[in-house]
Amino acid sequence: MNKIFGYLLICAGLLLAFFALIGMYKVFAGGNAVMPIVQLADMQLNTAYGPVLVPMKSISQVINLLLFAVFMAFVLSVGAKLAGTGNGLLKAERIYDALRENPSALQNKDQVSKL
Repeated sequence: MNKIFGYLLICAGLLLAFFALIGMYKVFAGGNAVMPIVQLADMQLNTAYGPVLVPMKSISQVINLLLFAVFMAFVLSVGAKLAGTGNGLLKAERIYDALRENPSALQNKDQVSKL
């Protein structure tokens, strides 16, 4: 049962990592737009020379790209953690199977490293 669950965790982790990498590639290299989370309104500053309009559209785009990158990095780390957990389950199952086949392997130090 651990083998099946381990392989499922590895597949789920790799799919999440693949999704995150493809999503970031499409946005940063392909030019796809990200969902606007932060929208800043234009700002008007009153100076000694009169009011100056500061456009905030580009700042909003940069903030949205940074938030997207942070979210995708989080998804990538979750995928890596899932795949690592699945790998640990498979490793434990392999050691368990090796000990079941040869229970006296723990008495000899040379055989322990081969497990």
